[in-house]
Amino acid sequence: MKYIIAILFVSIFVACSTKTPVATKYKINPQVRIDTNLKENFSKCKQHSLKVMQSFSSSMLMSKEMYYVQDSNKIYPYSVAEWAIAPNKVVSDAYFRMLRDLNIFQSIQNSKSRTKAPWILETKVEDFMQYYENDNTSSYVIVSINLIILDNETSKVLGTKVFTSKLNVEILDANGGVLGLNKALAEVLSQSATWLSEECK
Repeated sequence: MKYIIAILFVSIFVACSTKTPVATKYKINPQVRIDTNLKENFSKCKQHSLKVMQSFSSSMLMSKEMYYVQDSNKIYPYSVAEWAIAPNKVVSDAYFRMLRDLNIFQSIQNSKSRTKAPWILETKVEDFMQYYENDNTSSYVIVSINLIILDNETSKVLGTKVFTSKLNVEILDANGGVLGLNKALAEVLSQSATWLSEECK
């Protein structure tokens, strides 16, 4: 009986002393270089204010839980990695900052602003994920975002385009995926800035 009690005591002690690994929080912070030549001849847009709406995305990208895709169709969560800020909000904030720096509109407002803008920008995040293939011997990331510019009064579509960046990942883990997604988002933002500048000429 004493032997059984001792085993139970040791089991309880071990269970209580075992610590669950703390998840590492990762943040996306794309560095976008705005070409100064893009800011020329933008008279079409300079007379309009633009409101950047909250991005549309799947529920997974609205969560801080970090996921990856295995063999193109199996989705799993990372056990010890998570987002500091949900990707959905990251994309919205990144477009707001990029457009503010681009400075081709009269003013840029975020979705929380009470001011009504004549034009609105909708962003739909179609992909923002790390992929593993070939028995986990290779990995890549895809960022794909659909931009839509709308007239706020008539809901008429003024312009729409999908921007996609696919990059190979050198480090085959969550950290490598974050580095890749950061670069891929920066590329998509740069492509978007070029397109918006062309549309405003």
